[in-house]
Amino acid sequence: MKVSQRLVTASRIMGWLSVAGAVLGPVIVTLCFLFPHSTRVLDIHFNHLGADLIEAVPIEFRVPALLCALLPTGIASFALVALARLFRCYASGEVFSGRALAALSQVTSALFWYVLAGFVMQAPISLLLTYYRGHGHRAISLGFGSDDVEVLFIAGVTFVIARVMAEARRIADENEGFV
Repeated sequence: MKVSQRLVTASRIMGWLSVAGAVLGPVIVTLCFLFPHSTRVLDIHFNHLGADLIEAVPIEFRVPALLCALLPTGIASFALVALARLFRCYASGEVFSGRALAALSQVTSALFWYVLAGFVMQAPISLLLTYYRGHGHRAISLGFGSDDVEVLFIAGVTFVIARVMAEARRIADENEGFV
């Protein structure tokens, strides 16, 4: 399938941006947990952590909290790598190929698992970041906010789009067989 040069260019740009996000995400999360005061200037907001991520939290509690935070971050990075593969497919004219559909399905799955992992990891992260305060001042929190709903909605939309594309491909293959 011949695709327009504009689609090729846009796909290549978005592919590179996706790869950059996949790399920068874990780096930024790591820096924010290891150097919370120094990275405040970035004004990065971690869902549901509030003001608990501060330099006063001893490093021996911030590092395990970081490891917990890297699970959803790693899933997000996987989604971005799959998205980069999808854009590479588009740039090479593989709009309805099996590879493109597989990449889109991986993005969809990763978005769902990202929300789930983020929700589950909130409890250990909040406990670890407040543990140093001592008995009676520790907290375990769970939250499900509008950001989570938005990501799940996007996951649902991409799931439906992937199914529509798969059906279109099936119909095209079926019609090609009749010729």
